[in-house]
Amino acid sequence: MNKRAMLTLLSLSLIWGCSFIFIKVGIESFSPLELALLRTLLGSIVIFVVVRAKKLPSPHSFEVWWKLAVAAAISNTIPYILFAYGETHISAILAGLLNAMTPLITFPVAIAAGIEHSSSRRILGLVLGFIGVLIVVGIGGNIASGSLLGSGACLLAAAFYGVGFVFVRKTITMTDETRLGLAGGQLLMATLEAFVVLPLFWHGAQAVNPRSIVAVLLLGVMGTGFAYVLSYSLIHRVGALGASLAPLIMPIFSTVAGVLVLQERLIWYQPIGAALILVGAWFVQRTPKFLALE
Repeated sequence: MNKRAMLTLLSLSLIWGCSFIFIKVGIESFSPLELALLRTLLGSIVIFVVVRAKKLPSPHSFEVWWKLAVAAAISNTIPYILFAYGETHISAILAGLLNAMTPLITFPVAIAAGIEHSSSRRILGLVLGFIGVLIVVGIGGNIASGSLLGSGACLLAAAFYGVGFVFVRKTITMTDETRLGLAGGQLLMATLEAFVVLPLFWHGAQAVNPRSIVAVLLLGVMGTGFAYVLSYSLIHRVGALGASLAPLIMPIFSTVAGVLVLQERLIWYQPIGAALILVGAWFVQRTPKFLALE
């Protein structure tokens, strides 16, 4: 991996890691559903600007748009809402650590779909990850029910991410040229889904503080739109295996950001559990076929 690719990897991990503090500040003024709507809207605008500037193709057929709508619900709309809801109960640090479970959850789904194979090393990784989650959440200690609810929402979001990865890999044909346009289409469908559902849960306008507005802008433009662009750029430069390192590095940045920016408290046992999750994810994520380029 050359210096430029390493810089891209670190930048992507930093942006994704900081997304959890953007969410935490954003929910001070916006509901989880409103946050999901705004971040997907801003993210899709960023991507389509890049697609237009690079003259890349956008999705056209109804069949592709239908599949993107399903992928958007699984990979964007629902998990974005769940992570935002989870952070109303738990810290941004804990949410970032639990997000590292995504590759661990993706693996058994990929096996069930017939696009991955099992091995003793990967099963060990799953076991280590599960133990790590129990430690990170604080199972066995005096943990509040709200914390369990928030942690459960974040773990469920990670599970949706896992299912989404496999769904896209199984149903949508991508090339280097079409990936970014499809990503923009997926975010656009997520925006429409959140917009359609919003009236059912909207409780009227409320006061919005300036820092929440800034956080939402950063979450949408950087944490969603620009992060997608960086992610696909990284896959193009170093392949899926190199790009898969980003979710493993990300919890370091989310933890540091939570401590320094939000002054959140890092409990002594959480780094231990996080280490087990990351080691488990590394065992499971070695050369994942479902992330490989066509």
